[in-house]
Parts: sequence; structure tokens; C-alpha cells
Amino acid sequence: MQNYDELILRTQRVDPAAPFPAAHQAVRIALYDEYAARSFYARVIEAFGERPPFTNILRSEEQHVAALLGLCERFGIPRPLDPFARETTVEPTWLANCQRAVVGEIANVQLYAYLLTQVAEPEVRRVFQNLQAAALQNHLPAFRQAAVAAQAQETYHAAHGIPSQQAYVRHGPLSDFLESAFSQLGPYVGPLGVISPLLRQAHPAMLAGMVAGGAGVYLLKGRIGRHHKEN
Repeated sequence: MQNYDELILRTQRVDPAAPFPAAHQAVRIALYDEYAARSFYARVIEAFGERPPFTNILRSEEQHVAALLGLCERFGIPRPLDPFARETTVEPTWLANCQRAVVGEIANVQLYAYLLTQVAEPEVRRVFQNLQAAALQNHLPAFRQAAVAAQAQETYHAAHGIPSQQAYVRHGPLSDFLESAFSQLGPYVGPLGVISPLLRQAHPAMLAGMVAGGAGVYLLKGRIGRHHKEN
């Protein structure tokens, strides 16, 4: 079953010839777009696990949907059907999904810029402006940062012959953190001096294991030292 205004929702353009007001169309277009974003972020979480920024931005998308549903109730606008649960697919890598999210948030900001030219109702405009600001100031920077980090991690692993799909295999909280840190620091020779070439050549999982092991030895030595002092 399709929405009665499916073409308007898909093209994201208000139709002056349509038999319902511009504000009616604009709210439904915005809600349809938020449905799509919500479904995509949820699918990424299903595929890659509970990881920021998708987890926290999914919660934000739920709030966006709720705000627009409030407008539907306030102005008597029927809620559009949400087809995205069965339509949405995700990209094969974390990086590709972060990049897709960046593109989606940019498009969302642009969509609200267009919709704001189509409506005059103060309450509708206020909600649109708030949602646009959230996308521009919060969602977009978070996904851009995630994409940069993912690019560094995949590049670092690729240098060691590890496919991009394997760059995010979990090894435990500490090892995962260290792998991420090494992927960010490895390319920079200056701050790391002579050890930087070693970081670039070392296998990421091995590096993480070495540091985690070293930390364990350090803690064990500290515990033994305290034991000797007590005795």
C-alpha cells in the first residue's frame, strides 16, 4: 500500500496543484525523510553493533519523528506510511555507512532549507528550523568525524593486508581503543620520533596486544612491589 502523495514524498517537492496545503505537504515530506534516516541508522546498528555516532543519533532521529508527528496532530495532517523498514539496505563497510550518513545529513539540511521557503506557519517553521540546526550542528559533524576515523583505520589495516570489512573486528575494549589510537597516530612521524616507522609496519592487532600485555605486566609488577613492601 502506497501513500496517497507518494510522488510528492519521493521527489521531496511541494506541488502547488495538489489538493492539500503546502504546510500539509511539507510536514509529510519532512517526516518521510526522517523515517528514512531513522531506518538507515537502525539498520547500520543491526549490522555493525551499538556504536557511536549511530546509536545516539538514532535516538535523536526518534525525537525528530516525534516532533513532526506532533505537527501532524496539531494541524490534522495524516501520518505518512513508513515503507523504509523493508526498503532500507546498508553498505558493506563501516566507512561507507559513515560517508553515506554524511551525504544524508547534508541532504537533510538542504531539504529543510527548501521546505522553509514553502511554509509560513510559525509553529511549523520553528520545528523545521530546530531539526535543521540539529542536523547541521550535531549530526553532520559527528558523522564527518566518524568517517575520518574510519578512513584512517581502514587505511592502516589495509597497509597490513587486512580487508576493510575486517578492520572493525572486536578484540576487547582496551585492544579496540589501542588499535584505533594507532591508526590515528601511525602516519605521523614527528610526534612519535623513531618509533613511528615501527607503528606503521606493525600489525594492528599485534600492537594492541603488545601494549595491553605491557600494561598487564606493569600492573602485576606494581602489585608484587606493594606485596613486598607490606612484608
